[in-house]
Amino acid sequence: MKGRLENKVALIAGAASGIGAATVTKFLAEGAKVMATDINEESLQNLVAQAGAGKTHLATCVGNVAKRNDIEAVIAQCREQFGQLNVLVNSAGITPRNLPAEADFEERWQAVMDINAKGTFLMCHAAVEEMRRTGGGSIVNLGSIMSLVGYPTALPFSDGFSPYPQSKGAMLQLTRDMGVRLAAENIRVNAVCPGFVYTALTEGVTGDPEVHEAMKSLHPMGRLAEPAEIANVVAFLASDEASFVTGAAWTVDGGYTAA
Repeated sequence: MKGRLENKVALIAGAASGIGAATVTKFLAEGAKVMATDINEESLQNLVAQAGAGKTHLATCVGNVAKRNDIEAVIAQCREQFGQLNVLVNSAGITPRNLPAEADFEERWQAVMDINAKGTFLMCHAAVEEMRRTGGGSIVNLGSIMSLVGYPTALPFSDGFSPYPQSKGAMLQLTRDMGVRLAAENIRVNAVCPGFVYTALTEGVTGDPEVHEAMKSLHPMGRLAEPAEIANVVAFLASDEASFVTGAAWTVDGGYTAA
């Protein structure tokens, strides 16, 4: 049976873990050729080892999405390896919790904005040039419920100055603006906005039973998501089945933002 991403080449940023890794697995299953990039080389190699038979359609390239030279090198390697680029998935992201404890509030803000907002901007800018060369494509940006709402007071994640919602809000507005401007060039741009997901970004807080229960209670489904559940929606938006979808924010949040 032909996969929905057959004959497509996808570049997935932040591919070594969490939603990014689940997206690599899903895309390979759907017939895509995948260039996986991440800053963590060891985790990329683990990804290849786990790919099994799908590894013949998988290549990797180490890179930092906040550095333009790295991104251009990744795009060049993708073109050299597979000849084209049809899909970009921006899954690279951090929260202030990933940063050293000694970092002050300004350093935390800058670090999160560099990866989540600037990194998405730079990846999109480079990928669009390549997509124009081949007549179009699809970009899926990994936003968050925090693209749409602020942190709830029931959770101890913010004092009102967390850069995470700000970075994800910027990502969503970039998605909308690009979606409108690039529609005439057959380049679709959409965002997936997950609720809380069991990934490396949340494992530091889900280990606290009280916080974990509070997080689950905020979702009407009464649980957090698995990465594969987000990857399923990413695959749809990347595919030709979503041919009339652009500039949109798709919530995959167990009802979080509707409650």
